[in-house]
Amino acid sequence: MSTRTSRVVRGAVAVLATVLTTAAVGLTGATAAQAAVNSSPNYLVVYNNNIENWLPASCADGSIWDRLITYIKGRPLSPDIFTVQQVSNQTQLNALTQRLSDELPGTYAGQIAIADPGSMGYTSTCGKMKNQQTNAVIYRSDRFTYEAATRWRSDAPENYDAGTGPCQNLEPTRSSQDRVHNIAVRLHDRVANQDVSVASIHWPTNTWHAPKCADENIKEADEAMGRLGGDLKIVAGDANAEPDDAGWWNDGKAYGYRDPIAEKCGSRNCSSAYDTLNSRRIDFLLVKSGNGFSNVATITESMTGGAYSDHRAVTAYVNY
Repeated sequence: MSTRTSRVVRGAVAVLATVLTTAAVGLTGATAAQAAVNSSPNYLVVYNNNIENWLPASCADGSIWDRLITYIKGRPLSPDIFTVQQVSNQTQLNALTQRLSDELPGTYAGQIAIADPGSMGYTSTCGKMKNQQTNAVIYRSDRFTYEAATRWRSDAPENYDAGTGPCQNLEPTRSSQDRVHNIAVRLHDRVANQDVSVASIHWPTNTWHAPKCADENIKEADEAMGRLGGDLKIVAGDANAEPDDAGWWNDGKAYGYRDPIAEKCGSRNCSSAYDTLNSRRIDFLLVKSGNGFSNVATITESMTGGAYSDHRAVTAYVNY
């Protein structure tokens, strides 16, 4: 069977499944939650957030991540794709996908960069809860079929203490930096009958002089997208770099990526209303091969009724 024929068949099966599901809901009585699943083949609802290890209230310094879940529950559509940074390990990812499946329309699954990350070396009671850090892509398994993944390490200067030397994978011996191990997945969208590749990235902080390597890090993210292919490509995460650092944002634009927040605010250097960490915009949702966006937002504390993470989430409806 040719690739073209195979896609047509898969698309027909997806449409039939959607019709049958809709009919079943009509028989049993639809709920508000069921009505809020995105069934459009034209766009995807995408969120990104550094969840800061989803700490309990006793260790969260007032940033209660459940506030973001509550906010999303009140939106018209639940996420199709949710990229997260600083998830602890496979156990926490499993708990998070179960929580999303229980409280939001849709059924969620995820792929993680490193299932059991090394320890950051924290010793306090709350610090120990952040000892393991890595990244993941969460997606609606009732819409997408997982097909493939690729993983890679973010770069910092060779001499990361002095900030000198060529860019290379950050692998210090004094603390684990598994938090900068990235993951990208290719998913088949059974509703749109298209493939989408999605990366969850976390680049090193300035502690390691890593913004000097931001251009190399966006290059490697684009190479990961190239390895996976797909009709639509999304790179999202915590860059720990502002748009002007090492020219990475311009490089990303040259690679074909669009920045929905920048297009909304009218510049790569947006006003403080779009900052995502303190007074900086360092969290991004970038799109390649898409056809525009809608419902673009930086999710502020006023929208969620209080702080939910040190990092503000970004979201957009991304068109195929």
